[in-house]
Amino acid sequence: MRTSSHPVRLARALCVVSVLALAACGGGGSTGTNGIPNPGSNQLCDFNSQGLQLARPGPGQTGVSSGTNTIEIVDNGNTDQLFQSYQQFDLILRDNSGNQIVTGPLNLVSDPSGPHPYSSDYYYSGTLQGGLIPGDFYTVYLNAPNTNCTPGIVGQFST
Repeated sequence: MRTSSHPVRLARALCVVSVLALAACGGGGSTGTNGIPNPGSNQLCDFNSQGLQLARPGPGQTGVSSGTNTIEIVDNGNTDQLFQSYQQFDLILRDNSGNQIVTGPLNLVSDPSGPHPYSSDYYYSGTLQGGLIPGDFYTVYLNAPNTNCTPGIVGQFST
């Protein structure tokens, strides 16, 4: 059996390999700031979602207060573009007359008392950049404003 006459070199090599392996693992979590893949695509925004719906207000909810200032959605799991890049997404609310209100960038939020339609729920919230009109009907779309993707319907509610 041959032994190395340079144990220091061997130790350094093992150290370098260990550091590179740890760096490749990432951190396991998402900061939500990753770039959106295929930014020139006109596919549905978050095309690889396994399920997405309104959380607050609830899907089809009526009588929502016009003073509501945040919209929350729930996503099925954390393997889609939304989880990796949630700060690159916002929500568009369009009423029956074509008027629209946009939220700021989405934030990952905790909502233990929220609806749990999926086995692995992830919640995102956007703050409205305008007020809701009383007695109006809204359709909520998930949008990635810095891309050419097509906003996808998340749900509807009325005030």
